[in-house]
Amino acid sequence: MQRLILSSTLTQPHRFRGSLAAHVLAPTPVDEPEVLASRKKAQRNEEVRLFLLSFSAFFVAITSFIW
Repeated sequence: MQRLILSSTLTQPHRFRGSLAAHVLAPTPVDEPEVLASRKKAQRNEEVRLFLLSFSAFFVAITSFIW
């Protein structure tokens, strides 16, 4: 079974992409370094919080099975 390879060029864009508005296809802006640093710090805090929560839940579950 052979498939046809369709190449999309700038002269013939895909029908769906051609129907979209220009602001939808615009590239997303890059955040400033301060914003990226604050997001990274918040993500790190969330990871630590989830680790401590799961560790304590595991500890309580194992301790309750032992006693």
